[in-house]
Amino acid sequence: MHVIGCSGHDEQVDVDAVAEELYGLSPEEFTAARDEAANAAPDPAAKKAIKALRKPTVAAHEVNRLVRDQPAEIDELVGLGDEIRAAMAGDPADVRRLTDRRRELINSLLDPDLPASTQQDVTATLEAATADPEIGAAVRSGRLVKPLRYAGFGAMPDVGDAVATPVTRRPAPATKAPAAPQKPPARSAPKAAPKPDLTAARDRVLHLAGAADDAQRRYETAVAAATEARTVLERAEAERADAHRAARAAHAEAERARRELGRLERS
Repeated sequence: MHVIGCSGHDEQVDVDAVAEELYGLSPEEFTAARDEAANAAPDPAAKKAIKALRKPTVAAHEVNRLVRDQPAEIDELVGLGDEIRAAMAGDPADVRRLTDRRRELINSLLDPDLPASTQQDVTATLEAATADPEIGAAVRSGRLVKPLRYAGFGAMPDVGDAVATPVTRRPAPATKAPAAPQKPPARSAPKAAPKPDLTAARDRVLHLAGAADDAQRRYETAVAAATEARTVLERAEAERADAHRAARAAHAEAERARRELGRLERS
């Protein structure tokens, strides 16, 4: 690995640049390359920072790879999250259209050769990228060390623990940043009351959309398994029929041989 910023002892190491290169490597290459970069760093602080970079899981590496290899699709996916959140205040048909597009885009990004568990982690991470701007920024950084999951209810996942280096938070949408304390009490009261319900409704839509996507994937997996099972059954039935015919022929041949033996013994 060419270690960025570590070629000369008088140069200052760019830890972010080193991290950017490291998280473009496969998990198998990561540890040796990280240690090489850390050993080459003349600055003790940089050496320590590089050595602290964690090896990504297979699923995290796959998402990091997608960020580098298919940036336009990842940008579209993260942008869909903004559109879905904005559409929730309008026509439900727009939400359905956007969530359908999200499912199609994620399915197009999945590598079918990955193990099922890894595909599930990649899917969950890509779906989470559309649920919250901070998660979207973390995914887009291309420096994940582990997958992310967010169903829309409960506490946010620990984004800082899932990303190798700090990610600048994207500004929250205006609807999530009310300035109620600065408004007169008489006017802020009626506007503040529905916001918790609106937030809960948005979270519920995101949760149900994710659940629907999960159910759709389970259905498609079940259909594929049923098709494969039917194929195996058909082959087994054909083999059974062939074996039955062979057994009948063998019995008939054995009977003919017994009759011939009896004829020879009588003669």
